[in-house]
Amino acid sequence: MYPEPIIIEPASKTPEMIFDKENNIFQIRGRSISENAYEYYEPVKYWLKEYLKSPNKQTKLVLNFDYLNSSSIIQISQIITILEKSFKKGADILLVWQYEEGDELIENTGIELNLISHIPFATEVFENEDFEKFDFDF
Repeated sequence: MYPEPIIIEPASKTPEMIFDKENNIFQIRGRSISENAYEYYEPVKYWLKEYLKSPNKQTKLVLNFDYLNSSSIIQISQIITILEKSFKKGADILLVWQYEEGDELIENTGIELNLISHIPFATEVFENEDFEKFDFDF
């Protein structure tokens, strides 16, 4: 099925990314501190543009970070902008920003992105053990 899914395993500086139209899974999870966030996120932005030409009935993008740097925030903002264009054309889009309870930095980043976005946006707390499967070696 086109576009082919993007499945990228997490690494010490980059998050897990799954963009799978057939299984209706769209998520970015983990730590995003890549020195070249533009290069890392560019394939996903291209994939989204192709996918949104014929999206699923609903598209729910889950964003779940334990940390992200400013260049990653810029790339996430650009992903949100791509989704907004499709939402304005009638696509059913939902963005879910997950954060660990007590992590005010990540929570506030989500709140700020919500304020500048023009798509349905939900924030929710996740349990810390959700990240136990990730092995962040520095």
